[in-house]
Amino acid sequence: MSDQTKERIFVGLACDMPVGSITEVPLDGALDPPVNALVANVHGTYYATTSKCTHYGLALSKGILTSEGRLYCPFHGACFKVTTGDIEDAPALEPLKTFEVQRDNDDKVYILVDYEALKRSPWESCKKETHENKSGLHTVFVGGGAVTLHAVQEMRRNGYKGSITVLTAEPYPTIDRTKLSKAYAPELKHALVRDEFFWRETLNVDLRLSSYVYDIDTKMKRLSIRGGNTILYDNLVLATGSVPRRLPIEGANAKGVYVLRTHSDAKALTESLRKHPSPQLVIIGTGFIGLEMGIALAKHAKVTLLGQTHVPLEGPLGRSVGGGLQTAIMNERPLRFLNAVDLVRIETDMNNSVRGVTVQPRARGSPELFLAADVVLMSTGAKPATDFLRNSPSFPALRPDGSVEVDAALRVVGLQNVFAGGDIAAYPWDNGVVRIEHWNVACNHGRDIGRTIASGRLHPHRHIPVFWSGLTSPLRYAGVGLGYNQMYVDGEPDEAEFIAYYAKDDRVIGVATMWRDPMMVQALSLMKAGKMPRLSDIVAGLDIMTLTTTPTRKM
Repeated sequence: MSDQTKERIFVGLACDMPVGSITEVPLDGALDPPVNALVANVHGTYYATTSKCTHYGLALSKGILTSEGRLYCPFHGACFKVTTGDIEDAPALEPLKTFEVQRDNDDKVYILVDYEALKRSPWESCKKETHENKSGLHTVFVGGGAVTLHAVQEMRRNGYKGSITVLTAEPYPTIDRTKLSKAYAPELKHALVRDEFFWRETLNVDLRLSSYVYDIDTKMKRLSIRGGNTILYDNLVLATGSVPRRLPIEGANAKGVYVLRTHSDAKALTESLRKHPSPQLVIIGTGFIGLEMGIALAKHAKVTLLGQTHVPLEGPLGRSVGGGLQTAIMNERPLRFLNAVDLVRIETDMNNSVRGVTVQPRARGSPELFLAADVVLMSTGAKPATDFLRNSPSFPALRPDGSVEVDAALRVVGLQNVFAGGDIAAYPWDNGVVRIEHWNVACNHGRDIGRTIASGRLHPHRHIPVFWSGLTSPLRYAGVGLGYNQMYVDGEPDEAEFIAYYAKDDRVIGVATMWRDPMMVQALSLMKAGKMPRLSDIVAGLDIMTLTTTPTRKM
């Protein structure tokens, strides 16, 4: 489109927009939804993109711009390349739109805006091409979560014209599971990431809801679906997620005992709490989901959290950070914690309804304790949803935890054109394999699988895992800290403001922060570049913000 059809908008003087700066530029208010432009100065060159993150539509103007031109959303860590608008990291759903930038002889900076192009859906050309040029291989997905959504979008965005079938056991397309632990159950329409129309019409997907796969014949490339149907595939992607664990104790299946995974789980828990005027809720487990649920539901119920460890999150974050976070949470919410206890049984009445729980403190000689409860939530971990693969003789043996071993490109080891991602995938990392249950990891798995299938070229998964959690204040975590044997904390976890480094034999393998987002982005950049300093140097006073790849703008 010629420059004559674009509006030239003054941004500012170059002298007022130094290297590392982000300048927000108001655009025509008639846009729906409203959006502005962001102009970023990367090493003296100006780049312009739209101003809202494509995850939740929140503002990027207070994000963090790195010297490599990466722009991080300050809310959930989505990352974009400002030079192109492309997605660098999940959970972004689509790239940013870009604008041409001009700089005149008077050092005035302008952007050229085509408002008609700005109004068009980024999927418009994809929709037309996939409907008019349907050809090529058939790719089948088992599971309809984050892996599948991001893989399918990446495939269509990269020109994949083959047919796509999605088989999901759930009665709805992809939901944002992270929303389920942040409040009462949202309406389904507010939990959906993409609705059925988008899947079927825009992405041109044969979406089959409530479809249970019970057998895979990898030799015949055939899936068997409950009800007697079969389906053939050329490429197969397994992304069935995980299922919550129920402790094998007396009363585990009583009325009023819940787990959290699906929208139906969240809805059932919410409805049960609403039946009681002043419900007493016991949450078993003080991991991330248990803590998030306790914080969210404290306004609706009297909440007690039970944990086996001395403090919440002691395993992943360490005792000093976990203990500090417990204090910070209790300063914000009226929660009761009972740590270092074992669950003995869930007590029920004659109708098999919950009336309380009995626990055994781990302190020697302590008597059992009874806690009254109207509702119990088991937040005691999850296992890979792979039981159907055990019934598939031609499928490789699962790992002891039920996960599927994949190579660096997320291909199932021992099979051709079969991929696995998300909660069920055990993938290479350092000198071993890891399995990480988090939305961000699943999204990035999907993006890499989608690019591999669309292009026919392998895209090894190299993303450093990034995790976030809403613990009254936003907690960020980057890296894989499994097996750490050293840690160092700078700041005050009990005041929800700190950075913690986790190391194995002096090599930093994980970082956690609260209200130090620039340092988190810097640590992530250093880890990506292989330039993270030794823990001993950090303890000795080295400031990582003084190293190369420093974020050039702070919040």
